[in-house]
Amino acid sequence: MILDVTQNPASAVTVTDVLPEHLAFVGFGAVPMGGTSDWNAATGTMEWVFANLGLGAVTLTYQAKVDVYVQENTVLRNNAQLTYAGNPTPKKASVDVEMAKIYTVKVSVYNSVGELVKQIWVQELSQQILNVDLSQASITTLHGQVYVEYQGVQIAAWDGTGQGGDLVTNGNYYVKVDNVDPYGVVNSVSKEVTVSRSLAKVEVDVYNEAGEVVRHLYDYANDPNGSPMNAVNLSTGVLKPTSDTTPTPGGTNVVTITTPNGVTLVWDGRGDNGVIVTNGRYEVAVKYSDGKGGQETITQGITVERGSGQGEGVVYASPNVLKGGVRQTMVRVNSASSLTVGLRLYDVGGELVKTVKGQPGANETALDLSDVASGVYFAMVDLTDPNGRTIQKKTLQIVLQR
Repeated sequence: MILDVTQNPASAVTVTDVLPEHLAFVGFGAVPMGGTSDWNAATGTMEWVFANLGLGAVTLTYQAKVDVYVQENTVLRNNAQLTYAGNPTPKKASVDVEMAKIYTVKVSVYNSVGELVKQIWVQELSQQILNVDLSQASITTLHGQVYVEYQGVQIAAWDGTGQGGDLVTNGNYYVKVDNVDPYGVVNSVSKEVTVSRSLAKVEVDVYNEAGEVVRHLYDYANDPNGSPMNAVNLSTGVLKPTSDTTPTPGGTNVVTITTPNGVTLVWDGRGDNGVIVTNGRYEVAVKYSDGKGGQETITQGITVERGSGQGEGVVYASPNVLKGGVRQTMVRVNSASSLTVGLRLYDVGGELVKTVKGQPGANETALDLSDVASGVYFAMVDLTDPNGRTIQKKTLQIVLQR
């Protein structure tokens, strides 16, 4: 640093400089004539003292060493302070020094055949990371993690999952550190990690009365002893789902499914398509696959009772009683998804009267009864998604009065 005396000679001059974090003091440079220097290791402070300074500039120098590892974008702020006779208020100055970014350092996980499993850390650093330590060399539990450390500092962690968050299979993996310089030259080091977990998979399939699976849920649990799943608990036997997630008074809008090994899954009454299922009886099949290839299934029933209003997923005919010359009704589904409404109309004798289908994704179709006789009819409504998959079936009663 440069100290410049410009107007009058100064006396009792003291300059202090506190080293910022990540800098270690090495030593002072040559001290200008008449001055002394001192280093206080306890406070990390350097000090220069001059009894008198004449006009002109003096240069104060020192040497410091940067820590072996400094986090990306760390700014080293050097703070200096000057006091002298006749000036009770210290003069202060600060200089920010940002670490140079020379290397792109990537920490990734690869499988035994060299395929990238997951990239877990990328930073721009001023130096290479040429050796790392692992907190442990294996992952043996569901939530186990391996911590990657450099010079005692944790820089990354791997939890035994792939890039998409799915659990990887048991086997040998490699935590690899790639240091890429500005010219694209790569210098790498790696450590081996073994994944050896005995896990149970709990899968829940919810079936409607037609035997179709409307919702899939799953989770994993540690299964060191292959404990049998001798019971499954449902938090309620009657589910009253709501579109805004607010329970109806006195009702339960979600069911919590609990297994003996501690896995809990929650069903909110929606199908895999995000639409609330229709009222009726459903079967909750809980399939337990242990870590040794065994499998058990326990099934329990649950009733879905949603409100009669036209909420999310409700299929309805408006009007459903045609009289006073009205011969046409609209069959609609109230859904945020783009669904195609198709229906088959039957009379009370089970004879097919007509078939209609709405525009793709319109969530409605018109049903014209001008050419049929008065009576009671049943509309078998099918809802299909943009991929042509049937996601919901509903039977509506329609009355025509001429």
